[in-house]
Amino acid sequence: MMASESEKLPLGMMTPSVPAGVKIPPEPPDIGARTLWVASRLLCGATTFFFLAFVFAYFYLRSINQDHMWHPAHVNPKQGLGAAFIVCIVLSAVLTIVAGQQMKGRSRAWVTSATGGIVLALAAIALQCFEYTRQHFGPTNGAFASVFCAWTAFYLIAVLFTMYWLETQVATEFRARSAPAGSEGDIEDPDRLIAPALDAAVFYWAFLAGIGVVTYVILYLL
Repeated sequence: MMASESEKLPLGMMTPSVPAGVKIPPEPPDIGARTLWVASRLLCGATTFFFLAFVFAYFYLRSINQDHMWHPAHVNPKQGLGAAFIVCIVLSAVLTIVAGQQMKGRSRAWVTSATGGIVLALAAIALQCFEYTRQHFGPTNGAFASVFCAWTAFYLIAVLFTMYWLETQVATEFRARSAPAGSEGDIEDPDRLIAPALDAAVFYWAFLAGIGVVTYVILYLL
């Protein structure tokens, strides 16, 4: 069976054509959704390569152990705070995944789950910052200390920006609920546009939480 003309065109070329001088219609929602889907996967790939640098630094510096200064005796992260940190990260990821499933099921309760996930992630950031004030080493106290401080600091930055991404979806939903569509041409079903962005943010956050588990295992347990 011959493919239709629309099937032969790239996704971005499927916007209906209009005569010259006529206002261009809105972009079909499926194009934005597909773009966000691809972008979130590309972001995961970029994040993987970024944090692989710290994994390589950890095992390389550990293997050479120059002057036996890889991990001095006094350089020990706080196990209790580290465990609390990763528990908050994992629970946050679980709640946001639940929020994504609730959104797909058209449940308005997704906002509550997403908000809980954001709060837990921010609590994880606060715990890690508190640990910095309690540990008895800095980035200059050996190779392990420098890897630990740099790795965890950049991970916190990634978590913070991801929470901002998720928060924008929640804020958009609250705004849509407080000011429903009227007769002036507002979006009648905002969830149709929020859903793809939320799905992309949830996917990336689940992936980043997985990196957090790897971070915890390497820095606290190995």
